Amino acid sequence: MGGHAVKSNDTPLIPDAGWLEERLGEGSLWRPNEAGLPAELTHAGSREFLLTVGFPAVHLDVVEIDTRHLRDENALDPFDADEIYGERYPDDDSPPKNFCFSVATCYDQHLMLGAADGGITQYDPNGWDHGAGWKGTAADSLPRLAVLLGLIAESGDALESPDDAVRAAAITDLRERMIGQDLYVDDSPFWDAIFERLD
Repeated sequence: MGGHAVKSNDTPLIPDAGWLEERLGEGSLWRPNEAGLPAELTHAGSREFLLTVGFPAVHLDVVEIDTRHLRDENALDPFDADEIYGERYPDDDSPPKNFCFSVATCYDQHLMLGAADGGITQYDPNGWDHGAGWKGTAADSLPRLAVLLGLIAESGDALESPDDAVRAAAITDLRERMIGQDLYVDDSPFWDAIFERLD
């Protein structure tokens, strides 16, 4: 991936553990060992990020994004990407060759990590059986998604303010900062739904 971000302020394009834990809480990162990663995850950058930095395993109440399942055993069981995204014919029983993994949920929607390219796409399980499970790219990479979660957590208090003006300003600021971090946010149905609920 790459080429879809503009660094905003002092927000890192690839965060370290300190930056993430400062926003999401000490001990909030899931950091597997090599044996804990599935062989199907072939994207080197994603593997390195998980092994060295880790990924938030949190529940962001204000937006209902949940990544806590990553701490479960077999959390990264691979999905057949061609099947869930309607690219496989119903009578095709060949072994899967394209994989993805659920790294975050929001209600019934999933953010999926591409096993080979490291991109983050939205999967709508309500559409899998008629080729409508694919909802587009939601983030450039796993590190970029981690930063987006950090930015949401950083804005959490303002987003829940009882003052309408404070909350509205926080929503506008957060959206601008997230788009500045990852241009995919701008036309993602996943993030559009998040901001509609915040409004």
